[in-house]
Amino acid sequence: MATNLSETASSWGMQVVLGGGPIDFSDASLRLLGLLVVYALFTVLQRAWRRFRLLGGIAIQLNLLVLVLLTLAFLAPVLVRLHRYVHDGLASAVLFMGVVISLRILDVLFFDNLAQWRKRPPAPQVVRDIGRWILSLLALVWIVRAYFPGVNLNVLAVSSLVIGYIVGNATQDTLGNLIAGLALNTERPFQIGDWVTVNGHTGAVVDTTWRATRLRTKADDYVVIPNASIAREPILNFSRPTRHHGCYLSIGVSYDTPPNKARAVVLGVLQAIPEICREPEPSVFLTGYGDFSINFTIKFFIEDYVRLDSIQSGVMDRLWYAFRREGISIPFPVQEARQYDAAAEERERRAADQESVRQLLAGVDLFQSLSPAERERMATGARLEMYARGEALCRQNEEGSTFYVIRSGQVAVSVTNAGGASAVVAQLGAGAFFGEMSLLTGEKRSATVTAETDAEVLAVSKPVFSAIIQADSQLAEKLAAVLEKRAVARQATVATVSPGHPVPTYSALLARIRHFFALG
Repeated sequence: MATNLSETASSWGMQVVLGGGPIDFSDASLRLLGLLVVYALFTVLQRAWRRFRLLGGIAIQLNLLVLVLLTLAFLAPVLVRLHRYVHDGLASAVLFMGVVISLRILDVLFFDNLAQWRKRPPAPQVVRDIGRWILSLLALVWIVRAYFPGVNLNVLAVSSLVIGYIVGNATQDTLGNLIAGLALNTERPFQIGDWVTVNGHTGAVVDTTWRATRLRTKADDYVVIPNASIAREPILNFSRPTRHHGCYLSIGVSYDTPPNKARAVVLGVLQAIPEICREPEPSVFLTGYGDFSINFTIKFFIEDYVRLDSIQSGVMDRLWYAFRREGISIPFPVQEARQYDAAAEERERRAADQESVRQLLAGVDLFQSLSPAERERMATGARLEMYARGEALCRQNEEGSTFYVIRSGQVAVSVTNAGGASAVVAQLGAGAFFGEMSLLTGEKRSATVTAETDAEVLAVSKPVFSAIIQADSQLAEKLAAVLEKRAVARQATVATVSPGHPVPTYSALLARIRHFFALG
């Protein structure tokens, strides 16, 4: 190089003569400045592209490609004068980076978009990466043969084997993770999106790379587990072979409760919760007699494992309220000896409840015509029931013969029209009552009543009221008059949602009451 080098100075710059011809540094400087200006404009523009996930993933490759293209565009005369291999090397680099970027774009468009369209998890990342590497390597070999036919690829292959052996010994753990990742993707014990337990960690599979698998836990944290560790440990997949996941709960009831009654109440609660699968059916097993309780194991299936905790909590909430309504107690171990009069305490509680029941019934205009003795008889036969938020006290078009007075909490009254559209027509609080038509005429429920908060209600059933109305021959006429007024008010409320239901007349209501209670 020294023998071919000559240098002349001028007021604007200098010239260097190399093997390809003289280089004018003034011209080269201007070209380099233009290259930097255009590249700076490109870096400013690409800030607007980074919000696109596809372009953000190839930002480095795209910058290198643009930089080499600008170098060829602005400095081509200079590069040719340096050496033709310099120009050819940059041109081959442009072609290779174009292949790499194209493979990356095709990978995202084909695998990610196709998976979204088919609504299935995308292919594992490690398989996609290895596929791109192999295609990129084949493209590199073809480009080298095309631009540099004199290069001996056999020597490069031998050198690559030697280097690979050295690197392989130095990175045994990394290679082990890579091979384990390939084995996991071949056997496919889980897919992206499956909920699994691995190495004591439970989470949804986010992706599997060449080195590790990432899980997203219920706490929205990432757990990164090396593939080699996963290959050595048992894997519990909650999403396979189906999305159904069996749940088990244990509960004990008092020895005073017949097992069949407890089983029926539990199954009724499970059937009323929509998140619990109907197939396979829920089941309740008596599993033992404990020191303080009869113990049951409850088994049911859900489809959404992510909501396991909330669904189990909802089941246990509903069980408490259902047991309370049915008079089933959940005993607890006594840890200390206490001496108290249980019978006296129970009498005091019952007396307080009875007084509350009397006050509730006194506020119901439907029963204003009853004598004090009749109201007392009704108060004795009525029951206090508790409902959890979200539970239905009664449903539209269901059979029913129970009247309710709200002691505490709030309920929503909703009506579904013939088209299936449902709307809330009223919200009732403490002191309000409903169900009088079902109690007095046996008419099907005209609306669905759902607890918006925990609610305690007083329930008056037909057997309780039947004894009262049988003893007073004039009571049916008085009740029919009150029912007619309430029917008119109710029709005005629900007419916008479910029109077309005529208001029954006094005589029709009286006839229904007499027929329902067999008054003759």
